[in-house]
Amino acid sequence: MALRHPTLDIRLNSICCIGAGYVGGPTCATIALKCPHIKVTIVDLNEARIAAWNSDDLPIYEPGLYEVVKQCRGKNLFFSTDVKSAVHESDIIFASVNTPTKINGVGAGRAADLRFIESVGRTVAEYANCSKIIIEKSTVPVKTAEALARVLAANKGPYNYWILSNPEFLAEGTAMKDLSSPDRVLIGGPTDEEGIAAASVLVDVYANWVPRARILTTNLWSSELSKLVANAMLAQRVSSINSISLLCEKTGADVTEVARAIGTDSRIGPKFLGASVGFGGSCFQKDILNLVYICESEGLHEVAAYWQQVVDMNEHQKATFSGKIISCLFNTVTNKKIAVFGFAFKKDTGDVRETPALAVCNMLLQDGAVVHVYDPKVKKEDAMREFKYHNMEVDESRLIFCSTPQQSVDGAHAIVVLTEWDEFKTYPYGEFYAKMMKPAFLFDGRSMLNHSELEHIGFEVHAIGKGRSTDGKLRTLKSSASAMFSPPERKLSAAESCSSTTGRVVLVTGTAGFIGFHCAIALKKRGDGVIGIDNYNSYYPASFKRARSTELERVAGVLTVHADLNDTEALTKIMTEHKVTHVLALAAQAGVRYATKDPHSYVKSNMEGFVNLLEVARQMDPMPRIIYSSSSSVYGLNKKAPFAESDVVDQPASLYAATKKSNEMIAHTYRHVYGLSFTGLRFFTVYGPWGRPDMAAFMWANKIMKGEALKIFQGPEESELERDFTYIDDIVAGCVASVDQITPSTKETAQLKIYNLGNKDPVTVSYLVDCLENALEKKAVRNYMPMPPTGDVLKTSADVSLAAAELGYKPSTPLQDGINKFVAWYKDYYKNGLDREMSEYVPM
Repeated sequence: MALRHPTLDIRLNSICCIGAGYVGGPTCATIALKCPHIKVTIVDLNEARIAAWNSDDLPIYEPGLYEVVKQCRGKNLFFSTDVKSAVHESDIIFASVNTPTKINGVGAGRAADLRFIESVGRTVAEYANCSKIIIEKSTVPVKTAEALARVLAANKGPYNYWILSNPEFLAEGTAMKDLSSPDRVLIGGPTDEEGIAAASVLVDVYANWVPRARILTTNLWSSELSKLVANAMLAQRVSSINSISLLCEKTGADVTEVARAIGTDSRIGPKFLGASVGFGGSCFQKDILNLVYICESEGLHEVAAYWQQVVDMNEHQKATFSGKIISCLFNTVTNKKIAVFGFAFKKDTGDVRETPALAVCNMLLQDGAVVHVYDPKVKKEDAMREFKYHNMEVDESRLIFCSTPQQSVDGAHAIVVLTEWDEFKTYPYGEFYAKMMKPAFLFDGRSMLNHSELEHIGFEVHAIGKGRSTDGKLRTLKSSASAMFSPPERKLSAAESCSSTTGRVVLVTGTAGFIGFHCAIALKKRGDGVIGIDNYNSYYPASFKRARSTELERVAGVLTVHADLNDTEALTKIMTEHKVTHVLALAAQAGVRYATKDPHSYVKSNMEGFVNLLEVARQMDPMPRIIYSSSSSVYGLNKKAPFAESDVVDQPASLYAATKKSNEMIAHTYRHVYGLSFTGLRFFTVYGPWGRPDMAAFMWANKIMKGEALKIFQGPEESELERDFTYIDDIVAGCVASVDQITPSTKETAQLKIYNLGNKDPVTVSYLVDCLENALEKKAVRNYMPMPPTGDVLKTSADVSLAAAELGYKPSTPLQDGINKFVAWYKDYYKNGLDREMSEYVPM
């Protein structure tokens, strides 16, 4: 029997979403994932789109979306064209349909076209079999709910309808992360008793994974206006910095440096200050024009003109950039091949709505160019549909979409970068230059490439916001000049490192290590005080660890003190002087195979060092809360998969695993005896930028680039080893959530928790090699061999349901996407090849 609301008498266990697009699909897929007790049905009259949602080739690309759909589809997530049945079955209905800018009639070019929203109202009224809550998920102008209410009232029959506003605040490319851990959820509704009850129904849905403090409720009109204003303010920042980029090009200033300087002002902040060819996407321009129309309709003409300038500046930036291309290519691009890198409006999405590439390519085509586009996610038919929507006539024979960047640059006069895909940073531009017409031009519409290196290759480089010297090159400070104008180096103080706006001061042990480095950045950037320690041991080159420490000081202002976990005096001084509230204990002797070579180092660091840390912690008043790293290795010879925290872990397969299991037992003792509060995190095979060079991703990338054979171990009967490879950003999210969740260290409140942090999607190590080959664009030499008896296991697989439920943990990075990001960092860090120490390093 369906659970019903006591006041509204509506069913609470079924949700329908009308509209299977960029908002409805990811939003309701996330609801299905987080609320397995609720049936979620997404309906759309577009049969081809629904068929795609029911296939492995989803109609939209969003990192992490496919994995969520795959996990929930057919269980409590369904896609259908049967709108009538879905409306019958559900009393909670999301309206998530397109609200484009009108192209005809009153308000054309500015007002939102609300015919699809109106259609939702009529459809619900036609098929309703009881009272319903209807939720505006689409971006709509103020008082759309009022219009929707009138449509429903005129057709309502015996039923009641409560209309809520629940605007989305998603960024394409990070939508799944935004949905999993939103800054806020905004719900607007009527302010009468039944309206408040209706809003509470939606609050309860989101509260399954979003802390209630982040769920904001307001009236309908404020909610509808908030979305328009949020996008208008963000777009305003983009247009503002783009206007300054034009001034920089005239004066010789560098807009990147200007943005960095003003972004460090806490009143301004660094986000949305990246100068570019212009903003795009379905929301920014549409919402600003909608805001302009509303202001004009209310007689606020000066306000309307103010916001109109944001759009006008965006159009000016696109036209200026396009004009520069033509001007530099000797005032004509007729019959010249132009290679365009990127057509999507931003990276990590295939969305081409309002993309700046549209205006740039159209201007080049109108001037007679032959444009060859390479974008890893955009299909030509999607681009042509957008050209048609904007009434741009395109000669398809002169607009070619290429399957590789090499095809697009062969014989080209210029490369034009229009989307900030990370992979564009990793391309072999020297090889591209050799295949191009001379002089070869490169126009960087995202200011993302290494311009000095490109000029050294031979390109004539033009970049947004950078002027040119009389010698024709970009104005950049040379290293000697940089030193001449640099102020004396100022040492970061421990007090600065520990300054906090949150009340938390976190000691991170192992900040020169991989995970500690990334966690320290995340904690400091959100306002926590952070100080680190590291002993810079020689397990792998200490120079690389010191490079991490230097980078940590530079990007986050976190100090790493050179100290060992067994140094009681140093630990006591740090923790007492800076009033440490939390310890993120990540320092450890890592590695499974190395334990056969130096077993004592594991006992010294992982056991003695851990106990010493706890002895110092228990002497403090108040005692800090302890989050510590365990490992998936504790599951040892466990045959059950996936591994769950409730599994018995008394069969470690390595000394490393045994020391980590000991940590968990030691934590139990110190919680029982002294009241220290603990959260242990069992990490599963972590990889990413700044990763450990002894781990497979890094180690094999080195070997592939050097043409050396990979040793790929196999199990019995040549079976493949499987690992639950987990991207560093997902691990960091789990660590930060653990810092937030842990209870105080007192006898009455102390907790003892263990969580798996993995990707919950194990793959073979051969697939890891496939991903590396794709990202490096180079084939590996594979040498398969039996696994040696050094403590490795055949498979790791994480059950993360407990972390999902209690920490909101949701890994969302597919292995290929994560490897692409790692390789982009790898190629940038080792521009001239590995340094000597790293080249000579040989992992076990």
